[in-house]
Amino acid sequence: MAQEPTVAPMAPAAPRRTPVADALRTGYALVTSPRLPLAGIGPGDPERILNGTVTDWRSVGSPLSAPIERLALSGAERGGVEIYPDYDALAAALRERRGAVALVPLDQIDFRVQTLAVGGIDPLTSGEGIEAAMRMGTVGDIVPGRNVHRKMADYGDFTRPFQRISPLLSSFDLTIANLEGNLSDTIPQPENPNTFSFVSNTAMLDGFRLAGIDAVTVANNHTVWNAPEESWGLQAFLDTLAALETAGMPYFGGGYDLQQARAPWFTELGGVNLAWLGIDGVTANYEVEPGKENGVVDFDAGATADRAGTNPYLSEYFLADISAAAAQAQVVIPYFHMGAEYIAVPPEWVTAGARSAIDAGATMVITNHPHVIQGMEIYNGRPIVYSVGNFIIDQMWAVEVRSGYVLETLLRGDRIVGLRVHGTEIEDFHQPRRMTAGEQANLLDRFWASTDRLIARG
Repeated sequence: MAQEPTVAPMAPAAPRRTPVADALRTGYALVTSPRLPLAGIGPGDPERILNGTVTDWRSVGSPLSAPIERLALSGAERGGVEIYPDYDALAAALRERRGAVALVPLDQIDFRVQTLAVGGIDPLTSGEGIEAAMRMGTVGDIVPGRNVHRKMADYGDFTRPFQRISPLLSSFDLTIANLEGNLSDTIPQPENPNTFSFVSNTAMLDGFRLAGIDAVTVANNHTVWNAPEESWGLQAFLDTLAALETAGMPYFGGGYDLQQARAPWFTELGGVNLAWLGIDGVTANYEVEPGKENGVVDFDAGATADRAGTNPYLSEYFLADISAAAAQAQVVIPYFHMGAEYIAVPPEWVTAGARSAIDAGATMVITNHPHVIQGMEIYNGRPIVYSVGNFIIDQMWAVEVRSGYVLETLLRGDRIVGLRVHGTEIEDFHQPRRMTAGEQANLLDRFWASTDRLIARG
């Protein structure tokens, strides 16, 4: 009887090698316009995008339709149609053309473009072909009072506002927030349900820890100021500082005296020294006329040599402090609290102040206060991000105030190689969640509309 032939087991198919796939494995990445509301694509999509098989971004997951426009750098025309002589020219084109895409060396990429994840792998942080970038997350106003406090008390859980967003925040290598209010176990809850004095229990710091928040700025208009019907004085602010210290939560932008309020918070990230500063341009503004149009309150919350308070907006101070910090740290980020409330474009004094901070040595500038998101600009090659919006607050009366975003900043050394917007939507007067793709697209439309208005103003 004849023997049955032996059949060798079938070897797994080798990954399909193409010029695009080889490029992505050897130090290249797919970059698009930051205006495209799409963060990542499937593993087979780069080849289809660059060879023209797909012609609209909606075919690869974008919530909005946009024709794919293939661009390339001179000397790297893989699938390119329009050729640009250098990265600066390519980045400028990508920022203006929402459907544009190009294959670019990883070592040239910076924050002016959007780098797509492919098959769930982020080329900026994967460490394949280049040093992995570090990720920083920054959020806006955390307001620990009014309905936010009531919801936490009703549920018996002071971590509740952070629960749905903590996976994102705790994924960053460093996370910074604006604590806009007071934490105290002795200050009573205001009787007025519509009060502008915001206070909750120190137990809320358990939520900060759950979310992986590493430090907070207290340079804002609700840590020292309280409503006329309240009589807290500085006690709620002092209780807040004590609570932060007891919890081991670093803070900046305020303190027991002016020297501490002005002091940067220094930290280290991936071997790089960072300095964060907080500046109160609302209740401690010594240069801009008070009024609604400027967003400045006629109140002095500023620290002095013998009084606790916030770090005041006084250019003589903050420009010197930024310059001094830049001599000690490779990355310097001032987080200003300034701007007119509910206005999508910052007043001219705000842009002037932010630009002067860049001139003094800031790596980037972040602002907040308006309770709505604004846009950004690039000044002297460095980003200024205006108003990241609300984060935890009980404002629910319009989509503009119940939404904000987590700003992700990617650093390789002292270089900003990426800026990403993670939209958040507040529900039930206290709890932010990540936006759906459609909601994110709407938020980005508002972000870029504000940016374009700012550019048009000059």
